[in-house]
Amino acid sequence: MSDYYQSGYGPQGGGPQQPYGGQPGWGTDPSASGYGYPAGPAYPSPPAYQQPGPGYQQPGYGPQMPPPSQRPAMWSHLGALLTVILGSGLCCGLGGFLGWVAPLSIRNSARNQHDPYVRHHATQAMNFGFTQAIVAFLGVVLFFVSGLTFDALADEGQKAGDGVAVPILTVMGIMGAYAISGMVCAIIGAVKANSGELWTYPRLIAWPMARA
Repeated sequence: MSDYYQSGYGPQGGGPQQPYGGQPGWGTDPSASGYGYPAGPAYPSPPAYQQPGPGYQQPGYGPQMPPPSQRPAMWSHLGALLTVILGSGLCCGLGGFLGWVAPLSIRNSARNQHDPYVRHHATQAMNFGFTQAIVAFLGVVLFFVSGLTFDALADEGQKAGDGVAVPILTVMGIMGAYAISGMVCAIIGAVKANSGELWTYPRLIAWPMARA
């Protein structure tokens, strides 16, 4: 019994006493616990959450793009407009007769022929191209008719002057005003199509010859 008390583990011994439940915690100093448990790794605390600044942009998200059905609807108007403008400038006015080609191809493509939204805008742009072709044909006819009529009815003094320029310039002014009105309407149609809205040309600019 005396050996037990002298070993330091008895009630009166001087050995290290541990209270009930006082097992050393994980990661404590093994020299202080007396049991030799290895210290665990020290895990750093997670960083505090910071509110993103005003210039922060969520990665992976670029600028918002219009849905696919709006792009062909928009290009049906722009295709007709570019054909009329660029084709008229590059091919001696031929583009004014071909404004319906681009919207017709978009309307009848296999991807868009069952899309009512695309068909609506493409049909509007196609009617715009048809009307522009008719007006361009009438403009050419009026241009030559006005010149020939003036030459047949004017006297020698009028023919020697600049009188022939009056009817010709009148026809050109009317055609120019009509062309500008058509350009404005085509741009409005492209903007409406890109915004997801249905829109119809005025009848004077696009006579409803084709139906969606």
